[in-house]
Amino acid sequence: MVGNVEPTPQDVAARIRSARIARGVNQQELAKQAGLHRTVIARAEAGGFCRASTLRKIALALGTTSTCLRRPFLGEENYRLDRLEDTLWVASNPSFIRRKGIPTRNPLNDADERHRLGTLGLANAFVRVINNDLPGGRLHAVVVESYRKEQEPVAFPGQMFLYVLKGHIKFTIEDKSMEMGPGDTVSYWNDKPNLYETVDGLPATILEVFVDMSDEEIEVREIFDRVAK
Repeated sequence: MVGNVEPTPQDVAARIRSARIARGVNQQELAKQAGLHRTVIARAEAGGFCRASTLRKIALALGTTSTCLRRPFLGEENYRLDRLEDTLWVASNPSFIRRKGIPTRNPLNDADERHRLGTLGLANAFVRVINNDLPGGRLHAVVVESYRKEQEPVAFPGQMFLYVLKGHIKFTIEDKSMEMGPGDTVSYWNDKPNLYETVDGLPATILEVFVDMSDEEIEVREIFDRVAK
């Protein structure tokens, strides 16, 4: 969400269509990758009913999350301004926090409240969803406040850039690990298993910038990989 604006089915449809075009795949190819029928993708892109489980499958195939696909898609300007007052912070485990009776909207916009929840172990990380992606564009960015290891290693096609804004992390890709501090950056192919975690149990803040790759670019990347070896 941006401010108090609620996403519409048309917002979700526009994000799915934009992400699919950015990946350079048609509806049939996306349906195959998501394990769905093409008519399901067509209906979703037309603003029709889409189950939460279906949206998660589509998001996974697109290398994104259902939370990101649910954000409002504001117009078709050739620029995108994301103001601090419109920030949406998302917890890595919001359902657990809700079960504890803690609201998940306004409190998460408060830095002290995020710190309290993180140090209590109620969430591994908080993500500021930045509304910077353009229709048909391939650039995505988030700010992550990390309190410990977020997840198991992940991998999906694309290029990733990390910039440590605050604290220290240990970044691991395949069998290589390195410690990074404020001002350190790393760029890498995200098709290799990777993760990062905080050092010494202290929180860290990281800017993540992800660039989608089309199927044609993935093929070039694979050719380069074979030649390099």
